[in-house]
Amino acid sequence: MKYIVTITFLLFTLSTFSQTGFGTETLKLNYTPGELVQIPRTDVFMTPPEHFLVSENIPGMIHPGSSTTVQVQEIIGTSYIMIAQAMTPEHFESQNVRLISQEDVKMKDGKNGILYLVEFTVNGYDYERLMLFAGDYNNTIWINANYPKSAKSLLYEVLVESLLTAQYTK
Repeated sequence: MKYIVTITFLLFTLSTFSQTGFGTETLKLNYTPGELVQIPRTDVFMTPPEHFLVSENIPGMIHPGSSTTVQVQEIIGTSYIMIAQAMTPEHFESQNVRLISQEDVKMKDGKNGILYLVEFTVNGYDYERLMLFAGDYNNTIWINANYPKSAKSLLYEVLVESLLTAQYTK
């Protein structure tokens, strides 16, 4: 029975990928500085990747066909640099995720940030999470982008590009 459920899930997922423009073609990002989209319930604007929907249920975006979510949060009164100091491999392990990489990044608006890549497993499925912390000395944009590890080759680059467009506009 478990085998049938797994096969059905995989067939549904593949079918959904085809229907949402997420087959073998690479997703695109059409970045135009003056045409950013406001993330609901935040003061953050960014460019969603192609075929991603801005969600009213979570402050972020979703791609239903790939089970990919992008959640946006604001941390007022704290610098991303202070947060980054606490992001050690031990901290990630305490959250049941494994740190794969971290890198300093430059946002499209010129601000600095740090991008982490972690991996984790849920119900036997492997996922990766991009975690971006960016901003200034007083405010931080925190974005988590979760996607199935099996779809990394189709999602990773466009998600990074999208995250780097985030701007705090308050």
